[in-house]
Amino acid sequence: MRTVGPAEDRFLLTALAAGDTSALQVLYEKYSAAVLHLLLLHTASREDAEDLVQEAFLALVERGSGVTKIRNARAYLLKVALNKVGRLYGKNKPMEMQLEEHGLVDHAAVPAEKRLDALRLQEALGRLPLQQCEAVILKVWHEYTFAEMAEVFDIPINTAASRYRYGLEKLQRILGDANGRF
Repeated sequence: MRTVGPAEDRFLLTALAAGDTSALQVLYEKYSAAVLHLLLLHTASREDAEDLVQEAFLALVERGSGVTKIRNARAYLLKVALNKVGRLYGKNKPMEMQLEEHGLVDHAAVPAEKRLDALRLQEALGRLPLQQCEAVILKVWHEYTFAEMAEVFDIPINTAASRYRYGLEKLQRILGDANGRF
């Protein structure tokens, strides 16, 4: 998956500030899946996650001309989305749902011969600690850099890299135990 670069993001944010709604559509197409995947780990339902995705993108529009001050649209959207989760649930944050319930992997789109592997991977991701799962999903599925993850979660870059590395190591153990290979 090709991601929009910083120069392209600046162009899109400038266009959005000028009222070009097609720029918002481009940003949505590029980043909504990553925002949704992260929110699925933090919400009680897919519907809540989808609503919060919409709210995160609406926050871009609501910034008006201030949207041009955003340095990293990808990180900004994830950070806004996570803040909205906190506002939605407050101290009554639900227990994180299992990924199987949210459909991280579109099994209908996976070739039949790979479906069992996709199910195993999805189940293994659900067994990771939340922070490691976030890091693996953002890095592997959405090609986030460790610097972007650090910005989203307000952690040092080395911590983001460690979460990813530990997540991969645990996935290898889980999948190795499950099927004798990986």
